[in-house]
Amino acid sequence: TGSGYLGSAIAMDKGLSKQLFWQNEVPTPAGFILRKGEDISLEAHGMTLPCVVKPCCGGSSVGVTIPKTQEEYEAAVADAFSYEDVIVVEEYIKGREFSVGVVDGIAYPIIEIAPIEGFYDYTNKYKAGSTIETCPAVLTEDETAQMQAYAVKGFKALQLSNYARLDFMMAEDGKMYCLEANTLPGMTPTSLLPQEAQALGMDFADLCEKLIAVSDR
Repeated sequence: TGSGYLGSAIAMDKGLSKQLFWQNEVPTPAGFILRKGEDISLEAHGMTLPCVVKPCCGGSSVGVTIPKTQEEYEAAVADAFSYEDVIVVEEYIKGREFSVGVVDGIAYPIIEIAPIEGFYDYTNKYKAGSTIETCPAVLTEDETAQMQAYAVKGFKALQLSNYARLDFMMAEDGKMYCLEANTLPGMTPTSLLPQEAQALGMDFADLCEKLIAVSDR
């Protein structure tokens, strides 16, 4: 089930995803792609600390760090390069984190992700009780509609099909930023997409049947 190889490959590449978001007017944090051996200076790219450093094609937030000092930034770059030869450096958005499932081109109810400590890293994604998840997220009707519209737009920009989950940050000033897309989101009964489906009155078995049905066309 899920997207084909092209959409999956595009979404896995965070640098390419960011470029396609920019080109298709899907708001995403400012940033740049960095290859081994290149100048890592933030100033050269008009950026300042804190920032976010992550491997370009990693998953589950492995290797993602949020350095606040120059020393931490240099260590973060070295750590990210230990996973692969291309990394992404982007501006840090302080605010609330959300995820939006898109199934068959339709955005599902938004879920808010609030880690009890730190950010939504590998530990907080997989350690029970480390994150508070609220669905539907507490947003205004306009905010909900706007984020869902961006999710569908991002879904199309990355040439995805059938279903995916797009992650967002909302800054303290209310601006929204699409971070990336997951073309094979977690599918246990307590995962994010099943929780969104549950908010629509769809149980886990029904959701599984739905994903099979849309992928069989």
